[in-house]
Amino acid sequence: MHTNQLDLWRSDFGRDYTDRNDREKPERVTSWRRLLDGIAPYRVLEVGCNVGWNLEYLRRLGVRGLHGIEPQAYAVERARARCDEFDVVQGTAFELPFGDGFFDLAFTSGVLIHISPSTIGAALDEIYRVSRRWIVAIEYDHPTETEVSYRGHAGALWKRDHGALWRTRHPDLREVRTIPLGDADGYDDCTAHLFEKTAGM
Repeated sequence: MHTNQLDLWRSDFGRDYTDRNDREKPERVTSWRRLLDGIAPYRVLEVGCNVGWNLEYLRRLGVRGLHGIEPQAYAVERARARCDEFDVVQGTAFELPFGDGFFDLAFTSGVLIHISPSTIGAALDEIYRVSRRWIVAIEYDHPTETEVSYRGHAGALWKRDHGALWRTRHPDLREVRTIPLGDADGYDDCTAHLFEKTAGM
């Protein structure tokens, strides 16, 4: 699938984003520990992994089988260089090159906000398809869908109720926990949602 948002992230704009945000936020390890309390996924996929910092935080928590998919070639190279344990491929949320239920857990962090209202359903369906059991969304939430200008670009960022969006799109999802995340957690006013698939369980 071709979108204007993918074009933006594959341009110099995306490369600048990668350079600007390639820095460690160790407090996110604690945030992930809280979010995954009592859960021990073996195989995990981050959709839109950029340079792989979230994968690194999960590795520090003992998670193995860490995979990422990222549309920007420059970020893919840097993610692969970060840790040879990470399996990172170039691709998009709309066509995940994995089998149904291949991952125990699939997640996004600051990615769904950059997918347009007209195409986000397709991305959610693919993430749902490749997850065997758990889905995590760490995103900017807002009660109603609202477009926000992003560094001078229109059509590049939408705040919305991601919990409601996921549950509406896939009603079998059970929201296990929801955690607000702020500066002290290494995030910029985000909400973390952990869902469990109940269909077929």
